[in-house]
Amino acid sequence: MAEIINNSASTVYTLNGSTNTANSNVLPVNLETNTGLIITKSSNPDTFLAGDIITYTITITNSSSSYLNGVRIIDDLGGGNLAYVLSSAKLTVGSLTYPVSPVSTNPLTFTLQQLGVGETMTLTYNAQVIFNLPSTVSLITNDVRGIGYTASGTITGSDSTTIQKKTDVDFSITKSSNVTDIEPNQTFSYFLTLENNTSSQAVISSVTDNLPQNFNLTSVSLKVGSGPDETLNGTDYLLSLSNVLTVPSSSGPFITVPANSTSIITLTGYFS
Repeated sequence: MAEIINNSASTVYTLNGSTNTANSNVLPVNLETNTGLIITKSSNPDTFLAGDIITYTITITNSSSSYLNGVRIIDDLGGGNLAYVLSSAKLTVGSLTYPVSPVSTNPLTFTLQQLGVGETMTLTYNAQVIFNLPSTVSLITNDVRGIGYTASGTITGSDSTTIQKKTDVDFSITKSSNVTDIEPNQTFSYFLTLENNTSSQAVISSVTDNLPQNFNLTSVSLKVGSGPDETLNGTDYLLSLSNVLTVPSSSGPFITVPANSTSIITLTGYFS
């Protein structure tokens, strides 16, 4: 079973003499608290406009010690902001791929085949962003649950993925990670990408990230434009007792984002 941990960041920057604030997307990662049914979900692309088609990929792994007589997948379709594209679902088991049909589309539900101990299968399907999407919706978080049926009961797993509305903005901050499914004490990295889409250099006043309480930060690095990835010293950033990270500190590095380029802050650590 997995615990879904959501996190986001924000930045204050100066561009062309004007100081502004930008907020990142909300990034979910799965902290696997025990073995059982491991569900990993991804989306392509991860940005959208109304009417766009999104391809979702769900990897299902039986990490329990029990044979599964069947697996059920239930997807909430982004709370109604997405619609399943008919006849788009396919299941891959080993080298074999074949079409599958949902038993329901509200919520989107698939009843899949057996799954042996340690085996994995992959479900893919398309969903369309609804055309009458409210203008206030800038993020669509899509939750999926899996139920594995054993001879004596069930095991469960879950995951989610968030897609962000496409924007034509001068400056943005995006949060990502090198994994979406992790275990306690497994080292991984969050990436804060600052993107400057103008012909002028942007100066970063601060980047703030309310890190999850059980996230243990071990290192912070900074890459400006095409420059090298440099590890920051503990005095270059602030980490409060409530796990709020601020970069840079009052004595920290001078951070810029070159014109038509990006700067990336990497936060490495683990969940306890």
